[in-house]
Amino acid sequence: MSDFWSELLNRQAATPLAAEQTGLYPISDRQVLSISGPDSAKFMQGQFTCHLDEVTPKQYRPGACCTAKGRMINNFNLLQTAEHHYLMSLHDSLAQGTQAHLKKYMVFFKSEMRASPMVLTAIKGPDAQHILQDVLGQCPDVAFAQANVAAGYVIKLPFAAGFELYLHPEQAEEVVQALLSKCSLTSPSAWPLNLIEHGLAQLSRENSEKFIPQMLNLGQTGAVSFSKGCYTGQEIVARMEYLGKLKRHLYRATISHCDALTAGDAIFTPGHDRSVGELVNWVQHGTTIEALMVLEDKYRQNSLFVNSASGPHVELLSLPYQITEHSA
Repeated sequence: MSDFWSELLNRQAATPLAAEQTGLYPISDRQVLSISGPDSAKFMQGQFTCHLDEVTPKQYRPGACCTAKGRMINNFNLLQTAEHHYLMSLHDSLAQGTQAHLKKYMVFFKSEMRASPMVLTAIKGPDAQHILQDVLGQCPDVAFAQANVAAGYVIKLPFAAGFELYLHPEQAEEVVQALLSKCSLTSPSAWPLNLIEHGLAQLSRENSEKFIPQMLNLGQTGAVSFSKGCYTGQEIVARMEYLGKLKRHLYRATISHCDALTAGDAIFTPGHDRSVGELVNWVQHGTTIEALMVLEDKYRQNSLFVNSASGPHVELLSLPYQITEHSA
């Protein structure tokens, strides 16, 4: 957990959030990388699934960085903060490996990458837009929009998933306290749960280089451009999209009677010795676990269980978008 949130949560207790309340969400499991230099956009255009022409000071894009075999090393949100300057937020377990991977290619461009001390938080609820407008003076009003404010940057996630804030560290305390005067502080697990509920998967070290982008529904969540030019892994990603070879997608589920899980845990269905899917993200929510898992489409109507055909039961839930399934 970041020092900022660790210290704040030691001083202020998180409270359970009712459905009609607006909450301020700590984001403590992500790190921000700064990418800058006159060739930074050109460099990223050749490495990322999103189209850099669509990343501007007024709109961000989610995206992913792939291997040559189309397997995702990470996925992220990418903001432009000034000319030739960008911020990428990704799971903190992947930040160091991402820097090492990208710097192998970055040496050929006038571009540099470093860790940024930005503080991440989020706000969601019926009064979120009004509160942000009141405290920060601006609030993005459509999905993928970005507002640049004195204290940092605000982006609006798709599917009414809420707003993420990227705050300059020297102003973060003042802004957070101003927001907390108008809404409730949630627990560090609340934002990962919110992302799960909206079908927005986050890769971590445990599942890096396992999936192609469409397996995490990144085409539906705005993270893949199929009209941009070549990038590392593009041939595999495009082949899966246009030749209809993909038979696995991301599904949301609840898991009951389960003590603990690990990203990568296998999903089974009775009558099959091999697994038919695997766990991507999970969060304990009351007496159950909410999760995102990559599952073979043809087994989505079957009885499903974690780690064995007699393990904890999996019940699939709805997503806020339609999964594109290719015919056999």
